[in-house]
Amino acid sequence: MRSSKGFTLLEIMLVLLLMGMISVGVVMTLPSSANLDKSSEWHAQRFSTLLQFAEDHALISNTELGIEFGEQQYQFAYYDLKQKKWRPFTDSRISGTVEIPYSISAKYTLSGSVWDEIDQEDDDPFLEREYLVEVEGDKKEVKINPQVFIMSSGEVTPFSYQFYNTEIKEKTVTVNVGMSGQIELVSEQ
Repeated sequence: MRSSKGFTLLEIMLVLLLMGMISVGVVMTLPSSANLDKSSEWHAQRFSTLLQFAEDHALISNTELGIEFGEQQYQFAYYDLKQKKWRPFTDSRISGTVEIPYSISAKYTLSGSVWDEIDQEDDDPFLEREYLVEVEGDKKEVKINPQVFIMSSGEVTPFSYQFYNTEIKEKTVTVNVGMSGQIELVSEQ
């Protein structure tokens, strides 16, 4: 009998998940500094690391994930098949809503031929966040409507997320994400 050499797909995916978890852990344990908090590059790197972890998690756990962008925040969510609704994705590495300080301007843009036709600025002004509440018995739950989807097949809604410091003249950093999930950081002056 000849012995097989190489790795199985499961072993490779496990290594990718562990690498993602370690990188998220490193980013989250970096010392909190006033300079880091004001750096658009740091926020872009943090988002890209969290996104990479979410992509790995979706692939390995066969879970559909999404990202909901707010004015100065973003939130990862997962699709609950039993209840047929989006729920906040809570993990020790990604905990709830990630706040962006007001000194950093953050703007997402969907990209691709289909997404270019949708006017993202044309939101209904009457649908404020506090009105998107589901009531079940005594519990009130804010409804989550992700703009970006991270599929368990590895596909991601193509988008870009731009970070810019409004207080100091600093370079703009954009996180570009393609349909196959590849992440690219681009710095512009």
